[in-house]
Amino acid sequence: MINPCYVPKLIHQITGPKATPLINQCLKSWQILRQQDFKIVIWNDSSLEEFLKRHYKFALEAFIKARNHAEAADIARYLLIHLFGGYYIDWDIELINMQEFIQLRNRHINGFLLQDPDNNTIASEFFCAAPGDPYLLNLSRDIVNLFDSNERESLTTPFYSGPYRMGQSLNLNPQTQMSIVKIKDVFAYDYKEIRNIPQGKPTQPMVHYWAHSWLKTDY
Repeated sequence: MINPCYVPKLIHQITGPKATPLINQCLKSWQILRQQDFKIVIWNDSSLEEFLKRHYKFALEAFIKARNHAEAADIARYLLIHLFGGYYIDWDIELINMQEFIQLRNRHINGFLLQDPDNNTIASEFFCAAPGDPYLLNLSRDIVNLFDSNERESLTTPFYSGPYRMGQSLNLNPQTQMSIVKIKDVFAYDYKEIRNIPQGKPTQPMVHYWAHSWLKTDY
């Protein structure tokens, strides 16, 4: 008998106005989960701002004054999952094996974070949790504190709100129900491999293409 999963069948994705064919391919790949009663919610800058105004006003200024889209999306994504639970999935991640994804869900009933063993960072592009996981709120408060104290200006985006911040916040605030899973157990290829994909059929449930769309000023 499989234990009930406390992570809702709810997928959150944040999109911008200039999706590429690859991005559209990735977004479309998740639609198959509707057959498993998953709900997919698409967010944009406007709806995220309204969400923060309503539920997490303490983070609104940091969101509005973000230096790039990645920082704004980081702040919002952690709080989306804190309130609603479910899965946050970047728009450049493709689902390639639904059954492996479902098995992964069943193995980690309280959700999970992906850790890169090379540097102990936590992947901000994909994570999942039950509603109210304390780590996500503590992480968001850490980011807002860096913004309020002007420490953000001495940090690059990955250290301010992205993978390095996630790892550092987890060390400071380890209270969480989420499991820690190695990133290569979920993504078929790591950051280096995606530029020179190895031969052979992957067994992992998804591919992250690291499109880095947030680096473009026009998004």
